[in-house]
Amino acid sequence: MTNKTHDNPIERPPVVAIMGHVDHGKSSLLDYIRNSNIVAGEAGGITQHIAAYEVAHKDPSGAIKKITFIDTPGHAAFSHMRNRGARIADIAILIVSAEEGVKTQTTEAIKTILNEKVPYIVAITKIDKTNANVEKVKSDLLTEGIYVEGYGGDIPCVPVSSKTGAGVETLLETILLLAEFQEFKGTPDNLASGFVVEANMDQKRGISATLIIKNGTLAKGQFIVVDDTYTTTRIIESFTGDTIESATFSTPIRITGFTNLPRIGSAFTTVLTKKAAEEQTLEAKDILKELDAKQILNINEGTKIIPIIIKSDVFGSAEAIDGEIEKLSTDEVYFKVIKKGVGSINESDVQLALSDKNTIIIGFNVDIEKSVPDMNDVEQITIKTFDIIYKMTEWLELERESRRIRKEVDTVIGQAKILKVFSATKNSCVAGGNVTFGIISKKEQFKLMRAGIEITRGSIEGLQLAKSPVSSVEAGNEFGMQLDCREEILQGDIIETFKREVK
Repeated sequence: MTNKTHDNPIERPPVVAIMGHVDHGKSSLLDYIRNSNIVAGEAGGITQHIAAYEVAHKDPSGAIKKITFIDTPGHAAFSHMRNRGARIADIAILIVSAEEGVKTQTTEAIKTILNEKVPYIVAITKIDKTNANVEKVKSDLLTEGIYVEGYGGDIPCVPVSSKTGAGVETLLETILLLAEFQEFKGTPDNLASGFVVEANMDQKRGISATLIIKNGTLAKGQFIVVDDTYTTTRIIESFTGDTIESATFSTPIRITGFTNLPRIGSAFTTVLTKKAAEEQTLEAKDILKELDAKQILNINEGTKIIPIIIKSDVFGSAEAIDGEIEKLSTDEVYFKVIKKGVGSINESDVQLALSDKNTIIIGFNVDIEKSVPDMNDVEQITIKTFDIIYKMTEWLELERESRRIRKEVDTVIGQAKILKVFSATKNSCVAGGNVTFGIISKKEQFKLMRAGIEITRGSIEGLQLAKSPVSSVEAGNEFGMQLDCREEILQGDIIETFKREVK
C-alpha cells in the first residue's frame, strides 16, 4: 500500500449514531442489538461515555451486513459529544419514548441532526409499556418539523421494544435500506482516515483512542496522525478488545501509544513513516497555536475569575464537563478551564493550582492519588470529585454564589418629578413635586437626575402634604419639599431616594 489515493470505491457499512433524550432507551436498544449491558456500570443509570460497536445482521436475502453504532449520551451536559457523534455518523437514529414523547434533549438531538444534515430514522421505544402512545409521539414530532411516514412525510419511523425485541429486526433492515439508498462508499486500497471517538489515559498502557475508520484500510506498522499527536499501529484492537492485523472502513478500533491526548472529534490520517508523522504533527502545532492566539477572552472589570482543572476517566467526559462549566459563567463569575486531562488527580495538578489559590480541581470518575490529600490540607486547594455531572453543576452553582465579588448596589425606594422651584439658596431649595413611584420620606438621601444622568446627591430635610408637615408621601400625590442640595435644582428634574445594599 502506498500514499497514493486510489479510485475504486465499493459499498461500505453505515456508521449510525443513536440520539435522543436521557432515559428514553437508547442504551437498552443497543444492548438488545448486541446482547450486552453497558448501563449497569454507569452512575445514575445515565450513559456518560461515547462508545462504538459493530454488529452483523442478516438481511432478507440472507447476506450478512455490518452496521457500526455510536451510542451518544442523551444528558444535556453531553451536547458536544452528541454533536460529535452526528458529524462522524452516516445515519442517525432519533430515539423517542412512546411513554414520554418529545422532551428537551429530543429537541436538541433534532436540531443537531438537522444542522448536520444527517439522514435519519425515528425509533419510538418502550412500546411495551402500559402508557405507550405511538400515534401521539408521531403527532408531537410534527411540532418539531419532523414528518414521519403516514404523517405527511417520508422519514422512516419504527416502533420498537428493547424488552421484547419487537420491531428491532425492522429497524436494522430500515438502516440497511437507507444505507443502500445513500450509497455509502469506501476505497479499501487507500490509507485509512476517519475520526477520533474517544480518548483516555491508561496508567499501564499509555494514551489510547477509539477511532472510526471512514475510508481506506489500516494495517500494522503504519502511523496514525491526529492534529499534533501520532502513534504507530503496532497493536490494533477491535471494539471487543481482540488484537487484529488490519481494519477497514466503518470499523471501530482501539489504538494505544499516542504522544499526547488526541482531541475528540478530530479527523485522523495514516502515513507510512515516522518522519511523515512528525512533519504532519509539527504543521498541526503551528495551526493550533494560531487558533489559540485568536481566542481572546473579553471579561468585564469586577468579574471574579476562578481557574478550573478538570480530570476525568476519558477525554470525552472532560470535554462535556468543560462545556457545562462554560454555561455557568456569568458577568460576576468566570470559570476559566486552565487544564483538561485524563487520569487520577495528582501532585502535578495541585502544583498548577498553587499559582492561584482560587483554583478548583474537579475529578469526574477518577481517584485522588494518595499524596494529594496532604498537600490539599496544607495548601487549602479545593478538590472535588463527582460521578454524576448534574451534582457537579449544582455544587459549582453554590461555589459561584459564595465566591462572587460582593458589590454595593443602590436600590430606588421612591421617585418624584420636580414641578416647580419656589426658592433656592446656596445649599437649600424649596420645591413642589409629584411622587411617580414608591414613597418619598423625610431624612432620606436622594439622587438628582437630569435627562437620565445623575447630577448630584442630597437629602430631604422636610415634606408637606396639603400644607401640613408629613414624614412621607406616597405615589400619586403632589407635595412640597425642602431639599439640602449643593447644585441648582430645575423644573423637570427627578429625585430618586434610595438605600444602599451589598449584593
